[in-house]
Amino acid sequence: MGLLVTGREDRPWNEREKATIERIARTLTIAYIMDRRRAWFEQQLTQQPRLQAQQRDRLDDLLHQFRNPLTAIRTFGKLLLKRLRPGDKNHEVAASIVRESDRLQELLQQFDACLDMNEGDIAPLTLAAAPVAEASQAPASNSLLPGIALTLESFSITAVLEPLLVSAKAIAQERHLKLQSQIPTDLPLVQGNAKALREVLSNLIDNALKYTPSGGEIDIQVGEKRRTPQGELIAIAISDTGPGIPSQDLEHLFERHYRGVQASSAIPGTGLGLAIAKELIEQMHGEIKVFSPAQPGWTKRNAESAMDKAQDDSEIGTTFVVWLPIAG
Repeated sequence: MGLLVTGREDRPWNEREKATIERIARTLTIAYIMDRRRAWFEQQLTQQPRLQAQQRDRLDDLLHQFRNPLTAIRTFGKLLLKRLRPGDKNHEVAASIVRESDRLQELLQQFDACLDMNEGDIAPLTLAAAPVAEASQAPASNSLLPGIALTLESFSITAVLEPLLVSAKAIAQERHLKLQSQIPTDLPLVQGNAKALREVLSNLIDNALKYTPSGGEIDIQVGEKRRTPQGELIAIAISDTGPGIPSQDLEHLFERHYRGVQASSAIPGTGLGLAIAKELIEQMHGEIKVFSPAQPGWTKRNAESAMDKAQDDSEIGTTFVVWLPIAG
């Protein structure tokens, strides 16, 4: 760090003078350390805008490159849809390609808007419930970005869930999984946001497909109801016969970027899907719960099947339950 040398020939240093010199040396040392830290912080502050600019340029490049294949997939899907008759078994698959391409395009536009958004433009997390009668008159909010308030409206769970099941069944068939659903025809309308619910259910179904091994089962049930002081709720339950979730991970499951034991597995993920799902459900004044092992009350046959197949406690399945307010 440095060396302080002082001396005189006419007489030796006394104790008081030595103590003064030591204080001077310590003061110089502290000043030198603070100056080094100041220089380091100035360097970091100078580099930060440059690094942020580089990251922004990289994101812009990736977004630009993402648009071309997305446009191609959407175009091919539309061409395929025109060539298939409505009765063709592949007609719904082609329609799903176009629908998911539109969804990607919408998310891409939201991501562009997020990059251009200043902190002052971000709305608070609080969400005021709008009456059902006014929902159709309110301007629709297309944003599913965290922290952006959603517009509430009444809509059909079936209209949201059935298109997702078309894609999910195709993926399940490819992965040798059995996917079944029980959706009553007389379901009441729910109060929430259809696009937000689509994002939530898409995440939950995708997780079930990812974590259920070949030969496993996925069961989706809708219709269970319960009353609360705020009103009546209806449930959407998604169960699987996968490995289940360790108890130490359950309490952290909805934290952003938390993956628990799955972080060391080969299954890709960011640990964001469930955190986003929880935030969206809470904005719709609903609830989301997770049970592991899977709950027999939601999917009795699948839970028993999973227990029969399990050689130990590792294959016990998981049930996610989404509760939404019934409109009115």
